[in-house]
Formats: sequence, C-alpha cells, structure tokens
Amino acid sequence: MTVDESHETGPATPNPVTGPADIFETFAQIGYGPAHHDGAELVVELPVAPHVVNTRGGIQGGLLAAMVDIVAGQHAVEGRPAETGVVTSDMNIRFLRPISEGAARARSRVLHSGRRSVIVQVNIFGTRPEKLAVTATVDFAILTGPNGGRPGRTG
Repeated sequence: MTVDESHETGPATPNPVTGPADIFETFAQIGYGPAHHDGAELVVELPVAPHVVNTRGGIQGGLLAAMVDIVAGQHAVEGRPAETGVVTSDMNIRFLRPISEGAARARSRVLHSGRRSVIVQVNIFGTRPEKLAVTATVDFAILTGPNGGRPGRTG
C-alpha cells in the first residue's frame, strides 16, 4: 500500500472480537489523517479533539510521539523494495509547546538514507497559531528478507 492509498474509501468497520483490520485503521480511529506529500516532505495531521487531549487541554504527548513515528516510518520505507522493511532504532523528541487548538501537523523529511539505516527529521506545528510545537529525529534500521523482514506477515 502506498501512502496515498490508505483507506481511500474510509476505514472498515472493526471486528468486535479481533479489533481493527490493520494499523492504518487504528490510526484513522484515533483521528490521524492520511499522509500526503508536500514537495519532499510527508505530512500527517491530527485534529485537537476531546479524546486526544490531556488534562490541560493539549494533545497528549504520547499521541504526538506516535505521530512522529508514524510519519517518519512511512517516509523511511517509501521507495524501498518490497523485501525491505524498517524498524525504529532510536527517537529523540523535544516537546516545545502544547497544541490546544486547530490541529497538529507533522512534516517529515529524510536526512539520510543508506544501506543499513534511514534518519528522518519530523517537526510538528500547531495550526492555531502556526508555531513549532515538537521537533524530533528518528533513526531506522533497515531489515531485508521475505515480507521486509517481518515475521508472520503474508502481504
């Protein structure tokens, strides 16, 4: 699945016994928008909503950290052969200010792409006002093998 193909028809109804069909359905249920390109950057948004804010009214930090990993991981795997996958090996994140209105907009760019690793920079901006709220660098190890080095996956 390419980044822009994720749930073009909307997320499927989750099975009450097994839960969401895949990770992208889980992201959609939380409220993360589909990733799209803006030049060389990959962009994902998460609107401020009651189910994603902390007791102070800002988007919960763990959801922003997950957002960093989501957009960086999608960007790191783009253009790689099907038998190649990536796993997060290190994440450095700084929370600069809360995002309490509008949406969080993550913008990623690949800093390094080699044979064994990929490094992605992610900045998350609030949309009201448009100010830098989170900055992060994520390192990925590249795995090769059947199904991108993912055991038990068939597709």
